[in-house]
Amino acid sequence: MNTEHFAMIASALGTRYRVERLLQGGVAACVYVAEDRTSGRRVAVKVLREDMAATVNADRFLSEINVVRQLRHPNIVPMFDSGDIDGIPYYVMPFVEGETLRARLSRLGRIPLADTLRIADDVARALHFAHRHQVVHRDIKPENVMLDGDRALVLDFGIALAMDTVEAPRRTLPGLTLGTFHYMSPEQVDGDAEIDGRSDIYSLACTLYEMLSGRPPFIGTPNAVMRQQLSARPRPLASMCAGMPPRLDAALLRALDKSPDRRYSTAGEFIASLVNGTHRMRVIGRRVAVMPFVHACAQPVVDTVSDTVGEEVAVALRDFDGIVIAPNVSGGCKAPSGHLIDIARRAGADVILLGDVRRTDDSAGVLISAMLFDGRTGRRIWSGASAGQQHDSFLSSVGPAREIAKAIAAALGARRLNDRVEASCGTTASFAAPKAVRTGTDERPVVH
Repeated sequence: MNTEHFAMIASALGTRYRVERLLQGGVAACVYVAEDRTSGRRVAVKVLREDMAATVNADRFLSEINVVRQLRHPNIVPMFDSGDIDGIPYYVMPFVEGETLRARLSRLGRIPLADTLRIADDVARALHFAHRHQVVHRDIKPENVMLDGDRALVLDFGIALAMDTVEAPRRTLPGLTLGTFHYMSPEQVDGDAEIDGRSDIYSLACTLYEMLSGRPPFIGTPNAVMRQQLSARPRPLASMCAGMPPRLDAALLRALDKSPDRRYSTAGEFIASLVNGTHRMRVIGRRVAVMPFVHACAQPVVDTVSDTVGEEVAVALRDFDGIVIAPNVSGGCKAPSGHLIDIARRAGADVILLGDVRRTDDSAGVLISAMLFDGRTGRRIWSGASAGQQHDSFLSSVGPAREIAKAIAAALGARRLNDRVEASCGTTASFAAPKAVRTGTDERPVVH
């Protein structure tokens, strides 16, 4: 990107953003680091290249971006803003310190099994949540997974769909690296217009295959890879990686099935099968099933927070030794109907966490309440609440969620894995001390 083009971008965005530098120049777009003049926060501005923009319907691109902007999840990098510069679309997201999964793979070659499962869990949670909101990513690959400390974040939701035009069909999207073909589902290669979340599951499986083996399931020229995606069976990981648990290998191969109907139906189901296929589930600790939190009043701001706060609590609980988050429960799905004891049995959980979100009395913030129930008896064993100020940010409830996680860990006798400094992310939180709650022997709520 030349100096003249940089100056043009900086000038066009100057009233809202102070553009600092070019972070990355790609075939499809350039990413700039900037400062939001209104909030003072650092952001990343992704601007399509002119030749790419010429093949994209700008109105459709911005329409898709606006849909994705509604996603609020701790494992999804959100979009703050979007627009166009003389017909060239751009969008704005938070600047995330860290490295992409592609960078880590390039540095290490392979990712250890424990780290692979943790990254897979984060990505699967993001996908499960997005799919529930009828958003399909369509371009899951190592380049679109950002590793920020011990958390994996998914980038560029909806961008592939936004760039799917008559002039640039999905199978030959200009600007997508050739590596994209290594992660495309058979239905994408075949040009199927009806792509759903099972396509993302296939792409995630391709990514996990590379994390564990050091190479994608299929290699070769783009045309050769696409032919293999349609008809070839990948080599079992056990033939390349010594000590690979057979059940994990089987779970991965099922996710890589050519037929969407024979794959896992949800990303949550896929990650649960992966985790249950390893010995990691034998870790000594309290297994906590985190149910999606509900909103206690019909107000849009509260709805937005309640939709993701269960996920934020689950993420925060992973900081504590002796706590294992049960898979396929807090993955963005609505709470299943049934008795808590039955849910605990299905999830293999010792403890069930339920919660709700409501406005505070002064209407200036939100109150997050949580309760723990014994998975064997259904009795309530702890309750607490945390208040936080509501902000127009995807991190609006992270502070209170972390406070709740600390109290839950204390109630369960778990200790922190490390002493990392926790930022409140713009929230103010006060927490009521954990307390045991006396309950009758028949106090066994049913989840609806």
